[in-house]
Amino acid sequence: MSKTTPRTRATYHVGNLAPQLLEAAREMLEEVGPTKLSLRAVSERVGVSATASYHHYANRAELIGHLAAQGFRELARELIAKDAQSPGSQRLRNATLAYFAFARSNPALYQLMFGPEFADGEMLAELQQAREEAFGELRRIIAELLERQVDSAEVRRAALASWSYTHGLASLVIHKVLQFPADTSNERFVDSTLQGLEQLFLIGQRG
Repeated sequence: MSKTTPRTRATYHVGNLAPQLLEAAREMLEEVGPTKLSLRAVSERVGVSATASYHHYANRAELIGHLAAQGFRELARELIAKDAQSPGSQRLRNATLAYFAFARSNPALYQLMFGPEFADGEMLAELQQAREEAFGELRRIIAELLERQVDSAEVRRAALASWSYTHGLASLVIHKVLQFPADTSNERFVDSTLQGLEQLFLIGQRG
């Protein structure tokens, strides 16, 4: 892979350095993965000193926390946009499609969002809020479909089941454990797995 030329120091000023660092971090994340993503390397990509970057992000953990938060906010917007275009009977299916498409379009960012970097329970307040916002959109859709309160036990269970299914499917495809056929689309692929789930539940009801 060819090296990307660092940006010149004239391309930034203090007021917009933080978003430029996030943009560069996201580019590098897709290119080299999270393990080689450091604040110093990102600073070099932007064309500033690490000292200047430390004024905005105290360390690598804070940088990737903000990056993951950005991903969750984008995911929430995708769910909202797709839901606005969906008839009632298709809302959950289309939310699943929006989620799956986001994961496939941003594989490195998606893996960072759910990766071990944040598994110990300690995370930025901004990241926690963004994650809850994305999950909240799914709960809202399910609550309206079930005609239940969004904080009801039924909605929480259904939302957890839906998220677990979609996250598992996306992760299997991203890690190439499950091959995504070259001649198919996100819609056909997701619909096929949903049909498989439906068949399993119908068998269970007959039993």
